[in-house]
Amino acid sequence: MGANWKVHLTFAFLFLFTSLIAGPAQAQGTGIRVLDETFSYTFAKQAVFEIEIEGNLKEANLFYTIEGELGQNFRRAQISGGKATATVSLTTGEIPPASLVTYFWRLEDTREQFLRTREQSFRYLDQRFAWKSKTRDDVTVFWYGRDSIGNQTLDQAKKSLVVIEDLLGFTQIQPIRIIAYQNWSDMRPAVVERWGEHQVVSLGVAMNAQTAVFFRHASWERTLTHELAHVLTSQLIEGPYDHLPFWLSEGLATYTEGRARQGTQNPLSIGLLSSGPTRQEDIGPSYAQAQNLVTFLVQEYGGKKNVIELLATMSQGETLDNALTSVYGFDRYGLEGKWRTWLGNPIPEEPKPQPQVQLNPIRVALAAGVFSALCLMLFLILLRIFWRRLEE
Repeated sequence: MGANWKVHLTFAFLFLFTSLIAGPAQAQGTGIRVLDETFSYTFAKQAVFEIEIEGNLKEANLFYTIEGELGQNFRRAQISGGKATATVSLTTGEIPPASLVTYFWRLEDTREQFLRTREQSFRYLDQRFAWKSKTRDDVTVFWYGRDSIGNQTLDQAKKSLVVIEDLLGFTQIQPIRIIAYQNWSDMRPAVVERWGEHQVVSLGVAMNAQTAVFFRHASWERTLTHELAHVLTSQLIEGPYDHLPFWLSEGLATYTEGRARQGTQNPLSIGLLSSGPTRQEDIGPSYAQAQNLVTFLVQEYGGKKNVIELLATMSQGETLDNALTSVYGFDRYGLEGKWRTWLGNPIPEEPKPQPQVQLNPIRVALAAGVFSALCLMLFLILLRIFWRRLEE
């Protein structure tokens, strides 16, 4: 009897303990039963996520993260009874190609029960092509067509990363994905809406801190180096490189290309070089001068060490002028003046204003009084002559 009593007491204790643990989980929504959960997408158009539960939904929200990007994205779903549908537009480059997308649902039903579904993932690839992939040293290449393209791209990526580290000191700290298209027409849907249809044809695009997209052309190796420089810049500053002024982001990337661009004869203002070109005729000179400006900073003011310090200072929230002053001792206008002097095309000096003669008010009053008196005397003389002639 004593042994049985102890056994029963032990089972009762375990039952109570289990109930205490299970109680909160039940309150968090284990009572919501999911019947079906699906997703589908059409590349560069839209993605549709659907979920259906037993019973009726009160609220349903989709949360998703994109590989290589900070933060979590959110979509409020449309609800019909127990079914919820969330739609994500992909026409603006919302998800870079080959990104791993991870998502989950947060649900509330009409009985005020809650559920957070388990995370699921999929690789967002351009469905028009049969993609292959290969990884080497934390760099993955996605391509279609000949098998040799993958090895060629990986070999060039390694060379490009060495060049970038040698010239700028930037090193890879996150995985990198490279998406190789065969031509501009193939690549266009992946990037055109994000970067503007009326811009010049982009040979490549760095879409976030892990993704570079390009198409194979005569000088694709140089393009890949350029775009990987953008990718490493984003990794270094822990944010999008296009938040930097144009001359700095594009200057760093073009500096790694290994050849000087033409177009520095008529330097643009630092304002235009900060915001980027708005006219077709300024595009070429803007890239050339951005490259030349970064070359000037690297060669004349502390090399790559100061460039890294400048980016680190700006990534902490400092303005461009404050960061430049902190690292180099001059703001952007001082930079413009020094750079243009280095180019041999200094900013023209504004003509000095001529000193204005300061008039003494007392002297002015005396002169006016004398002038008035002389005029009065002349008038009286003329009047007297006139009367004499009348008397004659």
